[in-house]
Amino acid sequence: MASLKWEARRILIWGKTYPELSSKYFETVCTGGVFEDTGSPVRLYPIPYRRLEGNGRFSKYQWIKAVVAPNPKDTRPESYRIDANSIALEEPVPTTKDEWALRASVLFKDPAWQFGSVDDLITAQNARRTSLGVVFPRTVTGVEVVARPPEDQLSFEEKINRLTEQIEIDKRQLTLFAESVPAEMRDLEFLSHRIRINWLCLNPNCQGHKMQVLDWEVAELHRREGDRKALDKVKEICDLSKYATRFFLGNMLLHPTSFTIVGIWYPKKVPGLLFR
Repeated sequence: MASLKWEARRILIWGKTYPELSSKYFETVCTGGVFEDTGSPVRLYPIPYRRLEGNGRFSKYQWIKAVVAPNPKDTRPESYRIDANSIALEEPVPTTKDEWALRASVLFKDPAWQFGSVDDLITAQNARRTSLGVVFPRTVTGVEVVARPPEDQLSFEEKINRLTEQIEIDKRQLTLFAESVPAEMRDLEFLSHRIRINWLCLNPNCQGHKMQVLDWEVAELHRREGDRKALDKVKEICDLSKYATRFFLGNMLLHPTSFTIVGIWYPKKVPGLLFR
């Protein structure tokens, strides 16, 4: 820890993925944002999101100040560790008629992480290990519910069992996390299905992309309200005749050229305002 280059940064949050179980960090969230000074994207991980006290929780499009450092165990340049205890919240970007323009002025200040096609993003990944990118959909061809493979649920259950065993064995750890850890693990549901968007990017030769949506808001709506409400919402914001939709794409450490949708940008199209 002492060798990490920690520094205080101001960050605008643009997305969070649905909480996952970690054998080391319990329940964690992968969070996306941009640095205020550079406009460059940042992946903050791990954050034990639901263990943060009420005043330490943050929402989408909210400014935070936190002490962060490049993650030495992650070769992706956007990946940073965060001192969760250092998180200080500021006001979200105001809800006004100009809110999307204000957000865009920060989120898209750096053109280096904006791409016209998934191929361009993968080219950047091969050249610079780029792992986060904003990509414009040219056409959305479908939105559907897909089942996750059985091995995903098996992995989830194995992690639950390992964490329970750790708590039973390590009494010091049990004291540290108190009774909230088992409760949190029980509350975190395994989502057996996900929303998937089928779409074409701006590459004129695009053969189509099928990407699952890992965005927390979409996953939580799906969990609470079921397939129909989640499908209707995602179909609505993917209507490119009404919304200036962009996809925030992110990859996995072990699968660097495989990208999924980790956030969705969806301001309504307004005459005279250009978000693209």
